[in-house]
Amino acid sequence: MKLNRRHTATAAVLAGLLASGGFSTQALAQAYPEKPIRLVVAFSTGSGNDTIARELGRHMGDILGQPVVVENRAGGGGSIGTDVVAKAAPDGYTIGLGTSSQLVMNVGLYPKLPFDVEKDLRSIGLVSRTPLVLVASTSTPKTLKELIAHAKSHPGKISYGSGGKGSISHVVGENFAKAADISLLHVPYKGNGAALIDLSGGHVNLLFDGLISASPLEKQGLARLLAVSGNQRSAVEPNVPTFAELGMPTFDAYTWNNLMAPAKTPQAVIDKLNAALNKALAMPDMKARLAQGASESLGPTTPAQADAFGQAERAKWVPFILALRIDLN
Repeated sequence: MKLNRRHTATAAVLAGLLASGGFSTQALAQAYPEKPIRLVVAFSTGSGNDTIARELGRHMGDILGQPVVVENRAGGGGSIGTDVVAKAAPDGYTIGLGTSSQLVMNVGLYPKLPFDVEKDLRSIGLVSRTPLVLVASTSTPKTLKELIAHAKSHPGKISYGSGGKGSISHVVGENFAKAADISLLHVPYKGNGAALIDLSGGHVNLLFDGLISASPLEKQGLARLLAVSGNQRSAVEPNVPTFAELGMPTFDAYTWNNLMAPAKTPQAVIDKLNAALNKALAMPDMKARLAQGASESLGPTTPAQADAFGQAERAKWVPFILALRIDLN
């Protein structure tokens, strides 16, 4: 009973100091972190997002002096893992790897989410951006120009696979069809991996995917890489032209990542995590890992810059997604 009274008294003193400004959140942040940090990934183990998170967590753990432990909470197109972060205690011990699917696409896809991206989450900093490549089966016209011409003369006959209704590869595929003024047949799969397998077998014509998974098929002669997004050709596949080179300068297809935390996480803690993130992104091992997947680092950024980036992406993409009227049932 005495111990409980002592703890109560200590808590009251701390509360009083905080209220009076005698003991700031900055002072609390100086001791942070005092235990392992949980990094929630809203996709399965072994996915590209998971790989980036584990490499990033390893470096950030060394910098912060505490392990950064990846926890996979897949499902709902990333909304389950996002909800875990949004509803976690805002103490810096639960953070998340955010993606364009979670923080942009889902906002336009789902009429109601269990969290508010703008109010319940905040960015720690940006991580990376990955351009997408248009992959074609070997039976599909060999160039982007020939593909578009064939699609215009045979509307609805060229098919494109996706990782499922509302996935990034679905939304980007629709955006490509609109930009090229063609009609394509959408074939949804349970993940891009299954779509890529069917494409290599000639069962579907096109797919937007990352170079890290598409390049091996191209090297085996099972697929063609028609064009890649971005301002310049990728070092991973320097022979693949950009969409801009091929007459589509305004078309862009990419995914991106950030680190995020519950909205009420103290600024001093956010700043400490941001500094560790930016330092990790500058490390040679981390740069090499991103380059291997044809991704570019978006760091260093401040939390405010990262928040502004996410808001701009939602302003750009959410109206387009809503206009697609995608039925997820």
